[in-house]
Amino acid sequence: MKFGVGQAIPRIEDPRLVTGRGRYTDDIDPGTGLAVAFLRAPLAHARLVSVDTAAAATMPGVHLVATQADLDADGIGEIHCEHQLSNADGAPMTMVSHPPMVREVNRTAGDIVAVVIADDVTLANDALELIDARYEGRDAVTDVYAAIEEGAPQLYDAYPNNIAFDWVAGDHDETDAALAAAADNGFEIFDIDVINNRVIINSMETRPIVAEPDPEDGTLNIWCGTQGPVGIAKQLTAALGLSKGGVRVRTGDVGGGFGFK
Repeated sequence: MKFGVGQAIPRIEDPRLVTGRGRYTDDIDPGTGLAVAFLRAPLAHARLVSVDTAAAATMPGVHLVATQADLDADGIGEIHCEHQLSNADGAPMTMVSHPPMVREVNRTAGDIVAVVIADDVTLANDALELIDARYEGRDAVTDVYAAIEEGAPQLYDAYPNNIAFDWVAGDHDETDAALAAAADNGFEIFDIDVINNRVIINSMETRPIVAEPDPEDGTLNIWCGTQGPVGIAKQLTAALGLSKGGVRVRTGDVGGGFGFK
């Protein structure tokens, strides 16, 4: 049977990839590139008290050191969730946009605090060591039920009790009727809470990107390992204030996606 359950699917892409003929983002070299490195917040929840980038900015080989304050001054926009869901009452979920870097509060360990652009990645990482970022730690919760308890640390004012949306699938009345009928027929009914364990997506290729402005028409050419180039172009065009078609996203081989690319 064609396409039967458990049927082996021959892979046709392997010979090219295992013999070094793959073309990933890291293989793209426009010949004019600089390197970027990011300073990331070490705490899961904290107020960013101050960021001193003066020493890093004067380091030889460093072309730019920027924080969210610099992006705000330049009018750089924010990014948005692309998936709109409805609450159980039918109302659309409240959408919160996200700045590229920490503005006042970081809400995730690893949030970007500052960016360095330098001649090469070694210099960029060295410059990160010269940035003095100060944090005021805040309480954090890592358990779903603890996060929605009264008095739990709040991440966003727009999401009281840390609930982004209340989503229901299916029909409660029909489900209750089916369970009641099963119980009447002698079946034993169990009521359990099932928690989706935290899943770490860890592809061999992370999230590399090569960006090059076109000197003739101003188009921003981007190469990155993504499975959604149209969505990336849409977000970047809006955030950078460019006209439609102002960002061209190209992707070659993708070294693992698993949902986050």
